[in-house]
Amino acid sequence: MIYSSSKRSTLPEMMDDPSISQEQLRHAVNDVNKVNTYLGGYKFTLNAVKKALQNNPKDSYTIIDLGCSDGAMLRYLSDHLAHDNIDYIGVDLSTKSISNAREKCKNYSRISFRESDILKTPPEQLNCDIMLCTLTLHHFNEEQIPKFLNKFQEITSTRIIINDLHRNILAFYFFKFFSPIFIKHRISRHDGLISIASGFKRSDFKRYADKCSITNDRLTWKWSFRYIWEIPINER
Repeated sequence: MIYSSSKRSTLPEMMDDPSISQEQLRHAVNDVNKVNTYLGGYKFTLNAVKKALQNNPKDSYTIIDLGCSDGAMLRYLSDHLAHDNIDYIGVDLSTKSISNAREKCKNYSRISFRESDILKTPPEQLNCDIMLCTLTLHHFNEEQIPKFLNKFQEITSTRIIINDLHRNILAFYFFKFFSPIFIKHRISRHDGLISIASGFKRSDFKRYADKCSITNDRLTWKWSFRYIWEIPINER
């Protein structure tokens, strides 16, 4: 695995392989969730969602998480948002991920899941107030990303919140040398390096914004080599 500062990696991640077993996927996702917890990834999205809710008061809201995996982000939001008027919908292409998510969220009455290709789904079937994309955008290639961003704008009424990785050589080598200490599964260590190498520079987000006619967006860097990209949609 070779890191490049000039371009994003195009190597596939093992977790994206449809042939991965349910157990292997569950272990790998648990490792990702652990890293998200330790490095504050969930909290970054939570704070952005709180701001969007405050700026756009309504009687009820729908929040969609694209690439929801096992629903960890939605469970975190449900546990930490002081709102009982939010419906949460997790969308993922993976049958195994949706199965894991439904099992883990069976006690959350406001969380539901849909196995779907968002690009092939009519916009009216996925209308939402807030669209989340957490550690998912880096799985897409340069041709796909503008298509997804345009789709997000079609189905979202208030704000798009993207939480993803900063492609940075320090993050890459820190993970490479220290991940064996706190991540025990080989798939997670392998995919972690590819994820960082597939992450983004500030200039990447600017390029996507220009291609998709996105204006008035806000990009914030977080200490754990994360970017939070907030895109307002017709906000009051």
